[in-house]
Amino acid sequence: MKERRDLVENGIAEEKEETRALFAAANSGGGFVSFYDSVFGKDTFKKRYIVKGGPGTGKSSFMKAIAADAEARGMAVSYYRCSSDPDSLDGIVIEGTLGGIAVLDGTAPHAMDTELPGARDEIVNLGEFWDAEKLGERYDEIVALSGRKSDCYRKAYRFLSAASEVAEVNFALVRPFVREEKMRGAVTRLLRAVPNGEEFRVTVGLADSIGMKGSVRMDTYERQAKKLYLVDDYYETGWLFLAAMLEEATRKGCAVRISYHPLIPTRPDALLFSESGVGFVLGEHSHREADGRINMKRFVSADALGAIKAEYRINRRLYEALLDSAKEALAEAGRHHFELERIYGACMDFESQRKFIRSFCQKIR
Repeated sequence: MKERRDLVENGIAEEKEETRALFAAANSGGGFVSFYDSVFGKDTFKKRYIVKGGPGTGKSSFMKAIAADAEARGMAVSYYRCSSDPDSLDGIVIEGTLGGIAVLDGTAPHAMDTELPGARDEIVNLGEFWDAEKLGERYDEIVALSGRKSDCYRKAYRFLSAASEVAEVNFALVRPFVREEKMRGAVTRLLRAVPNGEEFRVTVGLADSIGMKGSVRMDTYERQAKKLYLVDDYYETGWLFLAAMLEEATRKGCAVRISYHPLIPTRPDALLFSESGVGFVLGEHSHREADGRINMKRFVSADALGAIKAEYRINRRLYEALLDSAKEALAEAGRHHFELERIYGACMDFESQRKFIRSFCQKIR
């Protein structure tokens, strides 16, 4: 504990191995999609600190240091990674204090401003630590890199849009062969063991992202589930099972946290019943042994799929190619982004910022 506190006080702390890391946004087939309202927009927060500043101004490092200090004080911290750059943070939620505290990146593309200024929300402007005159000298570079980065994102979103359309075409091929009544019956029977809750509420936290470093998956749902079920996908129908479970959770009045596929963020890929700790995750493999498995093949008329298999496989190859092209465009955007970070970082007074961080941590009690 002391070693960790020393790292925080020196302004270089990184968070410990995370069991509470998710994403609050996604690069999707419909463009950038933010779930900030679900994650950070709750009225139950005692305090929200909305961090402003350009790339490379230390927003993520600021949140990492605060998280490390909070954990050193025995508080539980949930991490929300950046969907484009999973090595950076979009925000943290600190529990263990009355109402909780959120610290979040409030810059574009997930811009957020104060709703209850002072009473609950405060702006933290890390731009106070940059040298505007030095940045002005590099104006042309900043404009050029920002433009190239935007062009790459536009290209990536076109590929992601096309990939999502192909996925929808394939789903339309398979949908007539899903035995929905049988599937819903299995959902009802399975959830009999899950006690009813006091009130249905849902919080979104994505386990997956598509970004500058390719596809990234967090195993937080598997780690946090007290009882884990894996849903073995079959012709990409597994999300229907999880969607049916969400409907049943509504009926039972249970609090749940849900993850959606980043490309098509209406398709669930993980679900955790908050009160009972029962979790359902789409996938065949996990770092831990599952307590049960649901094979979606039971709910699809497999023999009838023969007529569409060839078309499905061709479409699937097209889908993978489009997704790869999107990832390449996002990787290129990343190269421009990291160059912007280097420019801004060279114009920052990080020593003064570290002193500010140490004093700021005293607010988190």
